[in-house]
Formats: sequence, C-alpha cells, structure tokens
Amino acid sequence: MSQQVLSQKIERTCEGCGVTVVFEMVNPTDDAVTAMTRWYTIVREIADSATGRFQKLMVQACSLPCVNVAALKLEVIPSNAPDDIDLSALRQSSDPSAN
Repeated sequence: MSQQVLSQKIERTCEGCGVTVVFEMVNPTDDAVTAMTRWYTIVREIADSATGRFQKLMVQACSLPCVNVAALKLEVIPSNAPDDIDLSALRQSSDPSAN
C-alpha cells in the first residue's frame, strides 16, 4: 500500500457540561464506537429572513441530563423572524360564510 491513514480524530464538546472528548477514527475500538454513539445531537431550524432559507443549528450533548442544557442554548439564538407579524390577519374566521 502506497498510502496509509494514520490518524483521523473527531473532537466533540458537550454543550451541556463542557466536557471535551477526542475519538480516534482509524481502527476505532469497540469501546470508542459505543462511547461515540451515546452522544446526542440536537438540531434546530431557523428561518433566515434575509435569504428566505432555513438554517440548521446543532449542539452536542454527551448524556441525557446534558440534553436539556444543550437544547436551551439553541433557544436563546434569535430567529430572524420579523417582530411585526399581524396575528389577527393569521387567525381563521369562525364564520363559514367569510371563507
């Protein structure tokens, strides 16, 4: 073999507790694969009003107790939705003849 990959590392940081773990992905051990698959990825989509596209924001959590803390970090990220939405215009009329 003329080329061999000797190292490929993935570093994950838990957004809940702050722990950082490095996983070696070249010939990973069974324990490393098990530890890596126990992590949670939480995804939030927000609308970008400038481009009209959705953006996906992700956080990582190393354990179930950290999921709530990590998810709260996604909540404080402001969406780009306008603040002047006319809610009355969005309400459906209860009068069937109005439709």
